Amino acid sequence: MADNIPEIDDLTKGINDPDLTLTGTQEKEELQSQGVIQTFSRQDGCWKDFLRFLESSDRKADRSDRMVCKLDRDLADSLDDCDINNHCRSDLVNAIVRAFFETYLPQLVQYKRENKSLFMNLKKT
Repeated sequence: MADNIPEIDDLTKGINDPDLTLTGTQEKEELQSQGVIQTFSRQDGCWKDFLRFLESSDRKADRSDRMVCKLDRDLADSLDDCDINNHCRSDLVNAIVRAFFETYLPQLVQYKRENKSLFMNLKKT
């Protein structure tokens, strides 16, 4: 049993050595923060598009060309909880969908059914 007892120096090694205990953690944190920054930069473009479309909804005096669309209750409640410059739920939904189309129109074109839509605005690359 005496052979199984570690030396006291082995037990206390690294207690006061910040390089030994934090090196791996710092590298992991740096990698994680880089991933978060990349995610935010991708989301930032979509968020800016959303805000731009939301602002442009103020300029439309005639909203009679809007269609009815049913939302799940949890989405409707969540949108109602958002107060972004006092915009209504319909304005928020339109801005969200327009920002989505702005970002993903090239991917969505493969699902196109009719010609009377935003797909006409797709620029061929």
